[in-house]
Amino acid sequence: MLFKDIDIFWYAAQAILLGRDPYSIPNLEVFYPLPFYFLFIPLVALPLPVVHVVWTALQAVILVAILRRRAVFVALSMPVLLTFILGQVDIAMAALFVLLRSSAAAGIALAFLALKPQLVLLLAPWMVWQWWQHDRRQIVLFALVLGVLVAGAFIVQPDWLAHFFARSGARTRAGISSSVWGLLSFLPTPIWLVSAAVVSIGLVIWAWRTNRFDWVASVGLFISPFIFSYNLLLLLTFVRKPAFLIGFTVLSWITFGIGALVLGDGASALLVVLVWATLAWQERERSISSRGARR
Repeated sequence: MLFKDIDIFWYAAQAILLGRDPYSIPNLEVFYPLPFYFLFIPLVALPLPVVHVVWTALQAVILVAILRRRAVFVALSMPVLLTFILGQVDIAMAALFVLLRSSAAAGIALAFLALKPQLVLLLAPWMVWQWWQHDRRQIVLFALVLGVLVAGAFIVQPDWLAHFFARSGARTRAGISSSVWGLLSFLPTPIWLVSAAVVSIGLVIWAWRTNRFDWVASVGLFISPFIFSYNLLLLLTFVRKPAFLIGFTVLSWITFGIGALVLGDGASALLVVLVWATLAWQERERSISSRGARR
């Protein structure tokens, strides 16, 4: 369990260097697109115990860099703890979220986020649409970087895409996902599937119409059937108030406890609902402040 995911990334990167198919290694849970594992090739030269230390330290530095003092309030939240325990990449992905929102290199940030596609199922097309209207240079950066990564993957292993889909299809986990699919999985199967689909479609339409980064990104996480609770760490980049951050930490432990009882992560989707309430509150405060400034 400890450092399980970073070990998988390391072994997959090592297999690529050795000319082996990482998707065919027995008992190795390789579920991401092949270019994702390119990012860990520089770590292959290090022994795994050293990788654990380096990766943990790097993630800690990134967390503090993007959240600053707010990191104190969420350091013990389950998404953050699980990311450190497993050696996952979601703190680094949260940094890319920040760059995606405000950086001149946003197209590059989205290209690397797309290597973990469940995080940007809705956000990626929305960002491309925004850039098409306002900053087409970012589309060029996005296409160029992602194109180089994908082309490199086909050069290294021409049949990787078929192996990736075969592995990912075997991992379908909608019923236990930390999204609307897991949240509604207590319903009988036909009703569950229809209800979750209807809610997802409605939320997509609503989020697209809001035309706001926070709402589109959070709705995208809420409707993705491949979301784990630690993926919801990205939501912390949207929350400013310490009280809401503490609430996020407390709720994360409650939902984790529920998940342990029912053997599913569905309850963790309530963290998204809490962030929606936070976003609505923050927007209300900005509105009141703006009206007061005009008087």
